This record gives sequence, structure tokens and C-alpha cells, in this order.
Amino acid sequence: MIKKRVAFVVVIVFLSTAAGAGQKFTKEELGARFYYDLGPSAINVSAYPADQKANYAIFAKTCSQCHSLARPINSPLIERKDWDRYVKRMHIKTKSRLKTEIAKPDAQAIVDFLTYDAQIRKVERKADFEAKTNEFKKLFEQVKQEKARRQAEENKRKAKPSQPYTGDKP
Repeated sequence: MIKKRVAFVVVIVFLSTAAGAGQKFTKEELGARFYYDLGPSAINVSAYPADQKANYAIFAKTCSQCHSLARPINSPLIERKDWDRYVKRMHIKTKSRLKTEIAKPDAQAIVDFLTYDAQIRKVERKADFEAKTNEFKKLFEQVKQEKARRQAEENKRKAKPSQPYTGDKP
């Protein structure tokens, strides 16, 4: 009877520890593919020029169909040529999805916005952006460790216990 109680207590402690460890990260954090997926997914554009506010609306509507806006917002890309290549790559990917293709004028507006925003937030406020980027990178390392831990637990659950060899052929 005492052995059963001890085993029960050990199981409860283990489960509560595992559950507590798993609660540390949000669903969005655990779904992050890149460190820049962990940052904010919106920008306060109230001080931006009217044309950039309009471009932001196009960017938000178009890009959020396939991924979090955090990805481009917190991306290290700055140069127009890099944003142009990035948006073209997304344009190619959207052709395979129904009703998500990026129209050329929209692609241009998105590149215009991302280039303008990068200049404001990533170049003019470089120290702030780099500090936040370092925070995202540290968090991403923790998220990767948690994902690896969860995968190891899942693999243990899926593993079949070894069976003694009986000499029988299947």
C-alpha cells in the first residue's frame, strides 16, 4: 500500500512539474519558426505619412493571410532590394493558395511600407531594435529547448517497450 502511495505521489509531482514547464510559453511562441516571429505583430503607424498608413493597411491585410505580421515586422531586413526579393518570394508562394495571390500594385505598396518602416524603426532607432532582437533571440532559444523537450516526451510515449526475443519469425 505504501509503495502505491509513493508511486502515486511521484506521478503527481512529475505531471505537475511537466504541466508547469509547458505553460511557460504561449501557443504562438511554440509555433515560431524564426526568432523574429516572437516580436510584436503590429506597428503604431499614427505618426507615419498618409501614404505609408495606406501601405500598412495593404501590408497587414495581405501578409496576415499566410503568416503572423511579426515575421516581417521584426525581420532583420532593411534594404529595399531585400524586401523586394522577400515579397516576390511570398508572391510565388501565394500563387498556390486560393484567394491569397499578391497583386503587383499591392506588392509594390508592401515593399514601400516595409522599406520606410525599416528606415524608421531599424535604422533610426537601431539600438532599440537591436535590444529587442536580442530578447527575441534569447526567447527563441528557450522555445527551441521546450519544443525539443516536448518532442522527446512524445517520442518516449510512442516508443514500444522492448520485448524479449522468442525466436519466432513474424
